[in-house]
Amino acid sequence: MAQYFKQHKPNSKVLILDANENIQSKGKLFTAAWQTNYPGMVEYRPNHRVVAVDARNKTLHFEFENPITADVLNVLPEMSGGLLAVESGLANLNKRWAEVHYQTFESVLAEHVFIVGDTVQGAPKMPKSGHMANSQAKVAAAAIVSQLAGLAPNRQPVTNNTCYSYVNAEQAIHVASVHQYNAEQATFLPVEGAGGLSETPSTLEGNYAWGWAQSMWADMLV
Repeated sequence: MAQYFKQHKPNSKVLILDANENIQSKGKLFTAAWQTNYPGMVEYRPNHRVVAVDARNKTLHFEFENPITADVLNVLPEMSGGLLAVESGLANLNKRWAEVHYQTFESVLAEHVFIVGDTVQGAPKMPKSGHMANSQAKVAAAAIVSQLAGLAPNRQPVTNNTCYSYVNAEQAIHVASVHQYNAEQATFLPVEGAGGLSETPSTLEGNYAWGWAQSMWADMLV
């Protein structure tokens, strides 16, 4: 949005109102990119938990802060598992997240029901992302095939994540991680030294991001 406004409506402003205390991913990189590419145009405000939306008057009401009115509102509701998981009772943790056996991603409540993606209660430092959902689905699929064949599931499955973010039309940044199942703790743990974070935005990473996106789409949609 900021890139579009910079080109076509330079007097506009993007106000990011976050219920969290700080940016949850790639915070320093995002802040630096906003200052470099969109000085005075992008403003980030933490601790703004939305409690009501007045669509008619385009106004947001917050738990503690004063209401804010804007020309365009893009409101993201509080994260939770999918409606099917919530209404079926499979989202058994605070009625938001589903508890699974991490080795296979089979529900702890329903045998032969496998749950992946944002609905799953995350393992330590395991992000909720499209790439991670894709990786979890492959672990679940392999476990299902093993079950059907009467075989034991993989004892040490691995998931991985890469998350690219464009900061302008050409440059991107990324964060990546690798997670391996630990049988003793019955959960996935980050692999020390694997993955990483961009040092700075670059056009090269922008090219990587586009290639990554095309690969993910081909893997899931074609």
